[in-house]
Amino acid sequence: MSNAPEEQRHRHMKRRGQIIAIGLIAIVALPMLLAYVLYFTGVGVPDESVNEGTLLSPPQPFMDWQPETAEGEAWTLDEDRKRWRLLVPIDADCTGHCEDNLYLTRQVHVRLAEKAYRVERLILPLDGRISDEMSEFLKQEHPGVEVLYPDSGSLAASLGKTNLAENPIDVGRYYLMDQEGFVMMGYTPEHRGKQLLKDIKRLLRYSYED
Repeated sequence: MSNAPEEQRHRHMKRRGQIIAIGLIAIVALPMLLAYVLYFTGVGVPDESVNEGTLLSPPQPFMDWQPETAEGEAWTLDEDRKRWRLLVPIDADCTGHCEDNLYLTRQVHVRLAEKAYRVERLILPLDGRISDEMSEFLKQEHPGVEVLYPDSGSLAASLGKTNLAENPIDVGRYYLMDQEGFVMMGYTPEHRGKQLLKDIKRLLRYSYED
């Protein structure tokens, strides 16, 4: 006796299950995708609500900067801790723009209040190891920051591929890295704290948290 009706029913249920699975994925993924498209392109968004920082074109993988820990070990992204990260390049003296950027990013981090855990600050010395005095200063005035040492040549080569090719120390730039490890936004000393805070709050609102 033919089992064709049973096979047809099985194919129908399998197809129905696939359609439901695709629908569930779309429900979860499409709002996030739409939010990113709107945020990064500004299409359909009033000018006054578009990002305050300058988008890097194209975004750059932070790992291309070859960051190392203070112990000289390669730093890697923790896939289980999805965080947005503020990257603050510094020089040995850390005066002027350098000092201002440390202060501004700290104040913005504090103002995130209960959402502050979703953002980390990474300090990036670009001219060798920081002094004991600088290390102590960071511990006292900027607790919780992590100091990473990028390869200066790799960093310069990476930024040279973007629309922000200037030396970050010379222009006092600092950066925002997304949860997947891409450096995607740049800021200058002309940006005020409320502008950075506005960008971060919007990104936190449209991104997932662990």
